[in-house]
Amino acid sequence: MKRLLLVGSVLVSILGVGSFSLLAAAQAAPVGGESLGVVLQYIGHSCFLLTTQSGARILMDPYNDHPAGLKSMPTDLAPDAVTVSHDHPDHNNVVCAPGAQILRVAGTYQVKGVNVTGYAGREGSPYGPSAIPHVIFVFEVAGVKIVHLGDSGPVTDPATLAAITDADVVIVNIDGYVIPPSQLLPFLTEIGARTTIIGHYTVKASSPFGGAPTVDQFFARLPKDVVGVRSDESSLVVVPGMPTQILALTPTTLIK
Repeated sequence: MKRLLLVGSVLVSILGVGSFSLLAAAQAAPVGGESLGVVLQYIGHSCFLLTTQSGARILMDPYNDHPAGLKSMPTDLAPDAVTVSHDHPDHNNVVCAPGAQILRVAGTYQVKGVNVTGYAGREGSPYGPSAIPHVIFVFEVAGVKIVHLGDSGPVTDPATLAAITDADVVIVNIDGYVIPPSQLLPFLTEIGARTTIIGHYTVKASSPFGGAPTVDQFFARLPKDVVGVRSDESSLVVVPGMPTQILALTPTTLIK
């Protein structure tokens, strides 16, 4: 059985970014199938697969374009629904999921017991919101809240801010373009993010994806008292009240 990451840790304080703190260490352990609950699997880039005990399968931002070092988007994931944050080719490969319900506009949806809510906004840029329409998706099931920011910049709309606050998991783009690095940790602190999973980064240092850092480069640029957690696992069991941490999972599509 594939191992899933269930996180336990010691917390350390981050100086200069309010109450935000991260895990100093993480433990990976096999978890029996009867206790999985809600599972996030990192496919690659900004793409994740959410599965629930009741059988729901929701794919987020499947890619066509992607960083060097990842395989092409799998076509055998068989999701019930696909969410698309915005219409860029590294986020909108819906043809990989024939027959799935496609969610690409703001609104409220039900997918096999999962409450999915999309909040309209704009893609981020170093200069503020761009002209490109964008949707942040919030997934709620079994007492868990998961936020997929896609390529959103820091959120200012009060209703959207309220909706994404106090999430158990926030999935964030770290390319440094949509959210400037100096704003990232303060923004995560503002919304009370617990487990933050990073995505949208360069996989091979020799083949940069735009200006995005690698995971190692991103962690190296964090303040000296901040520890990022890098896991060899691709999947994470999500439970209510997740620990506060910044986590890098290993893509299932990683070319080894």
